[in-house]
Amino acid sequence: MRIVAKRHTKPDPVFWMRLRSNLPHDQHVARVAREMDARMRGELPPQWGPAFDTIMPLKPTVRAVGGDWLSWNLARVDAMRAFEHEHKDILHWAVGDSEVCARARRCASALDDMLNGHPLPMSLQDKLDTALDYCERLGVDKPNSKTPEGLIARAITEQWWRRALRRKVARTVEHAAIKLGVVHHRNGGYASDEACRRRADQNKRNADLLARVKMRNEAGQVYSLAELAALSPSNRDIRRGELMTRIRGCEEFADANEHHGLFLTLTCPSRFHAVLSGGKSRWAKPSRNNKYEGDSPRDAQQWLCRMWAKARAKMARKGIAAYGFRVAEPHHDGCPHWHALLWFCTPEQAQTAREIISGYWLSDAGDEPGALRNRCDFKPMERGGAAGYVAKYVSKNIGAEDGGDAGVGEHTDTLDGVEQIMDTREFKGWQRVDAWASTWGIRQFQAIGQPSVTVWREMRRVTKDQIDHAQMRLDLGDAAAVKAWWACHKQGAIQASWEGYVRAQGGMCRKRREWALRTAVRVTKDATNCYGESIDRKAVVGVETRVGHWLVSRRQAWRSCANEAAQDKAEREALGRPWTRFNNCTVRLNDEPQRLLMRGDQPWPKAHDTDEIEPPAPRKPAPAAPIEQVNHIAGERTTFRMPQCVRIAPAAPPANDLDALLTRMKAFAPVMRELAAAGR
Repeated sequence: MRIVAKRHTKPDPVFWMRLRSNLPHDQHVARVAREMDARMRGELPPQWGPAFDTIMPLKPTVRAVGGDWLSWNLARVDAMRAFEHEHKDILHWAVGDSEVCARARRCASALDDMLNGHPLPMSLQDKLDTALDYCERLGVDKPNSKTPEGLIARAITEQWWRRALRRKVARTVEHAAIKLGVVHHRNGGYASDEACRRRADQNKRNADLLARVKMRNEAGQVYSLAELAALSPSNRDIRRGELMTRIRGCEEFADANEHHGLFLTLTCPSRFHAVLSGGKSRWAKPSRNNKYEGDSPRDAQQWLCRMWAKARAKMARKGIAAYGFRVAEPHHDGCPHWHALLWFCTPEQAQTAREIISGYWLSDAGDEPGALRNRCDFKPMERGGAAGYVAKYVSKNIGAEDGGDAGVGEHTDTLDGVEQIMDTREFKGWQRVDAWASTWGIRQFQAIGQPSVTVWREMRRVTKDQIDHAQMRLDLGDAAAVKAWWACHKQGAIQASWEGYVRAQGGMCRKRREWALRTAVRVTKDATNCYGESIDRKAVVGVETRVGHWLVSRRQAWRSCANEAAQDKAEREALGRPWTRFNNCTVRLNDEPQRLLMRGDQPWPKAHDTDEIEPPAPRKPAPAAPIEQVNHIAGERTTFRMPQCVRIAPAAPPANDLDALLTRMKAFAPVMRELAAAGR
């Protein structure tokens, strides 16, 4: 039996540095150990210092002789080499953003030279294989493209490499921190300080870019992208308010229909947890989990998604429909877990769903200690208290736009029944959660079984005059649009109602083609993107009803104006006023433009159609108007046309009118000659 020794990726530094040193062997080994230790501590994040000390061998006592010091230094070198090998050359990727941009430029240039600088022409397949092999050797995900030409074009672009390397650096460094046991509640929890700084720098770069870019609309008003973004759901206050409105609407819908609710907490097996909390004490010291197998939080999130997909499919086979929300939240060591707020039609369906979910969650390592108690937790919800179950998770995971705590106080987390404060060091708890979700690409909030929120947002931008016009078409399928519009807007003291919007859409747990309203999408065929690919460019322009009528949301044409000066509120309001008393809003269209925009003569797509709304077919030309013709009826001159089926005999001439009688005889003369020739 041949035993293959595990080799490191780099040669032994004691050997290759010995060739350039004249020191004795023990002094040379001590020098190599000191230089490696200083280099690694200087390049690794400062938060890794205590964790890095744990992998080092214990230092000999003062009374030890030289042999022990030599063994200790050799053990230090071996430990640091093993650390580099285990964490996939972590020192190579623990770099700042400026170095990432420089590497992206070099990678794009090097791959471009390999593909286009070859003396002999390369086939398309050879170029594709070279690009994929280059990405695989660097450990980045391949470009996402539908065509080989688009994949190659992305692989030689600096912007694509910048995004790919930023994602690679962030996940590699953070995964190494989790493996070292750096991420736990005593160090802030959820994410390391380096990940939080990286996310803060990214937010600062984005904010500076949005503040620099100026846009001008049709009225001449100039805004920065930062001002426009503050009016969208990217604003944390708006996002939190919208989520709470939707949660309250689901609760009102469930209470009105007497549905049964469950609050679920779903966790991963212990092999996904790198650090244990340490015990039921506020001062408990975290400890490494011996069952941890080196999986990242993204691997744990994919495990949760797979289990939920299986449970959802089985519930669908049994005819069980559920609606509500799912919230993804990190444990103190970065491993994700889910909180779900689900409603079912009957208590029997809720009990069956509980058994299905528990069965799938315990199908993987369900016999380990604590699995039955901690893997799944179900709580029946009381009537009228659903919003309180999720409001805490929504508020403490989103935060506030001004950097505050959104009125929830200190960010705390319950570990083994003990409340631990997560607002430590220089970052708040919601900032650590945001860095965690951004680093691992985890979606925090997801609606289940509800109509599209995009239709809700577009309906809030539809103007009142279109609804007034739709009220005249209630019999033609616009009743749902009118109900949804009134539900989406605040009317005096009456708040916007997600429950009313759901009723207008037809209820919960429907298929996409069964909703009463959907987004109106304008498709531009054969458009070209920045990578030279021919694509169908889609743009949401409003809401479409079931019969094909379009309600266009308020939209203006915007142009970039880099050299424009900023405008204050008074200047914008002056430019926004109409020049005359007539409103020149482009929404009020007539005749052919209105028909093309509203598509009133087009039927609703069939069930097998896609979500794309194709441009309307050209309308058949209307028949030409008849030429006005003057007729003589009963001796009267008129333009009236008698139907073809009605024949009126001409009036008989009077007996004393000899001229009229002669004229009539001359008219019948040809007929008489034909009869005579026929021998009749």
